[in-house]
Amino acid sequence: MTGTTITLKNVPPELHRSLKESAKRHKRSLNQEAIHVLEASLFGERARRTSLLQRPSARSVGGILVAAEELNSRANEMLDRGT
Repeated sequence: MTGTTITLKNVPPELHRSLKESAKRHKRSLNQEAIHVLEASLFGERARRTSLLQRPSARSVGGILVAAEELNSRANEMLDRGT
């Protein structure tokens, strides 16, 4: 699965430090933590259940792909709206 690359510029040092600490606490890369925070912010509780960063438990591959497609569709809708 391929995603889109974004670059953040002029990130305040305190925000960067907090994100790095959070990533370390959750045993995620800085990129994975940033994605997690964005998902939680944009999609709320539902993101926590369908996050692509979480390891699947007893879910089928098909179920994971459906969740990924749903997240992708929502992200594309938001981009189309310019939000």
